[in-house]
Amino acid sequence: MSKKVKKLKPPDLTQCQAEKPNGCTVMTLGGRPGLVRCQAAPGWIVTEKKPGEDGQIGSMSLCDDCLEVFLKQMPDGYAEIKRIRADADA
Repeated sequence: MSKKVKKLKPPDLTQCQAEKPNGCTVMTLGGRPGLVRCQAAPGWIVTEKKPGEDGQIGSMSLCDDCLEVFLKQMPDGYAEIKRIRADADA
């Protein structure tokens, strides 16, 4: 049986596509720990250099702050980074 390959979503040019913790933890009263999508405007498109296990190369839009986190978490050379907004800084 062949695996069904999930169609990738294209980069969103209106909103960062990173997910951040929602601020709830096991120690907070009420709420459920989870992730929420970043609300900032994107300034960058990050594209994987090599295909994943599914054979696809993914890309996503990131704001300046989320790009900074990405660069700390991912190895050098993992992705190509392109500016999409003239006022982006990194």
